[in-house]
Amino acid sequence: MGVLNEKQREASATIGKDRYPIPDKAHARVALARINQGGLSPAQKATVRARAHKMLYGSADVAKAKEMHERGK
Repeated sequence: MGVLNEKQREASATIGKDRYPIPDKAHARVALARINQGGLSPAQKATVRARAHKMLYGSADVAKAKEMHERGK
């Protein structure tokens, strides 16, 4: 795996020893797909979801992200 630059590192959701790198939309989708495999608490899952939704939809607001997804943006 390559070295992350500062912007990519900030886009990661690091929770304890688990890292969910979210430098692009593909990684955001993978993080959302694997969120239930990590044994995370509900608060930690919310953190990962917020970071992934921010990358995918430009907003960490889950309701707004769902609305944008349904509209096809």
